Amino acid sequence: MGDAIVFFFAAVLTLPIPFFFIFYFLNRKWTKHKWKAIHRTTSVTAPIFILSVHLLLLVLFEQNFLAYILILLFLLLGLSLIVQYKVHEEIHLRRVFKGFWRVSFLLFTFFYVGLTMYGLLERLFS
Repeated sequence: MGDAIVFFFAAVLTLPIPFFFIFYFLNRKWTKHKWKAIHRTTSVTAPIFILSVHLLLLVLFEQNFLAYILILLFLLLGLSLIVQYKVHEEIHLRRVFKGFWRVSFLLFTFFYVGLTMYGLLERLFS
């Protein structure tokens, strides 16, 4: 049983994009609302993309970049706080975290795709 759980998490972390689409379609069937399904899916898969980027960086460059990733996340959170304050002149932590989490999802999805393309091209031409 423990091996199956480890295999599942390893598969999700190495292939987050198919997991994203599977989770989206299951969530869409369950909620019957397109935008609710999109928002829930991005909320659930954001940490998966963050960990996947970390693993890709470990494999490609053979160095640990977790500290840099955490610093980037804290900077994004601070930026979200500043934007929330500038736009609404009041800070609502729930809105700050939602915005931070969605921007993190987008950023790390692009990082994942870019690092995947870089890794494929590096292995192809070296």
